[in-house]
Amino acid sequence: MNAVTARNIQLFSGRLRPNPGIPEDWSELKKARAREIHADVESAFPGLLGDADPSSDVEDHYEDASRISAAYRATGGDLELKEPGTDSAPWTAAEMARRLGSVTIQEQGGHHASDPLAGHPLVVEHGGRGIKVGGLNVASIEDDVIHWLASRHRHHGVKTGIVKAMGHKNGIWAIELDRDPNVIRERLLETMDWTFIRLEGVQDAVMAQDVIPMEFEYRLFIVDGQVVSGAGCVEEFTPLDRVEGQPFDTRVRRVRGHLGQYGPGEVEDRPDVVSRLLDFGRTVAKQYGGTVVIDVAMNAATDSPVIVEMNSIPNSGLYASDPWLVTSALVWAMDRGYVDLCPAA
Repeated sequence: MNAVTARNIQLFSGRLRPNPGIPEDWSELKKARAREIHADVESAFPGLLGDADPSSDVEDHYEDASRISAAYRATGGDLELKEPGTDSAPWTAAEMARRLGSVTIQEQGGHHASDPLAGHPLVVEHGGRGIKVGGLNVASIEDDVIHWLASRHRHHGVKTGIVKAMGHKNGIWAIELDRDPNVIRERLLETMDWTFIRLEGVQDAVMAQDVIPMEFEYRLFIVDGQVVSGAGCVEEFTPLDRVEGQPFDTRVRRVRGHLGQYGPGEVEDRPDVVSRLLDFGRTVAKQYGGTVVIDVAMNAATDSPVIVEMNSIPNSGLYASDPWLVTSALVWAMDRGYVDLCPAA
């Protein structure tokens, strides 16, 4: 293999969770798609697929398999499997430039590392709600989210607040607000328990937000500032459920499954809502300019689109999006969406 060919080889890093096989109750179209994806996985990395275990999680497996299939097709098979980086052997800048696939939590600094996109200025600008990154009982009142939440209740009539740990998926808590910071402190201590003690006094450890009624949450996959694909946040969907030739799936839920009081609501086909969210998302994507996943939704109180959150693209759930289209764009992208993971040149 000569040097020019070697530079064209793309490096895939990511797991393939256990294979559940192909359920008999699926439609013939869905079964055919699953077989095609499995064939791509076997062609890309022989032996990786393994035997079927019907007890395995269907959504987890087919999201992983879809990522491998998308990388295999986008690179024309010029794909090598590479283990995730470690503290002693991180990926080099040259390797990162050829990287596709997910990253491990250890590569991002571990479970307690700060999420670099939480509290991003675009989330603050387009969130449609008060947002504050700060600490719990920190020395400066201006940086203390407990006093900020009390102020939101006193001066803006906000009834409920949310506090999120800035670490990766390290917890989210909602409380009823009060004008007295001491009352808010006690409520947070009660609901956060030991996490409050662990984070108390740590600068920029949490992000606080007003609670607003969000509907029709939708995920946008953005590459180099362009929205490439999107899908409603419907937990049971994977790329096997996408509509062929429709990079922006129009099926959504009014209230996401984990937020519904009585479980997930009905899936609705709402091209009108998705069109508005896409118009909004394209404006935000252009402002961002790079590669990212942005979750958007409608603020039911104002009937206006807002940003829910921003996340790095490699590890974000796919739902019924088109990862083949997204990965084809990533192969040629200036930014592959690894945020601050890339080492300095």
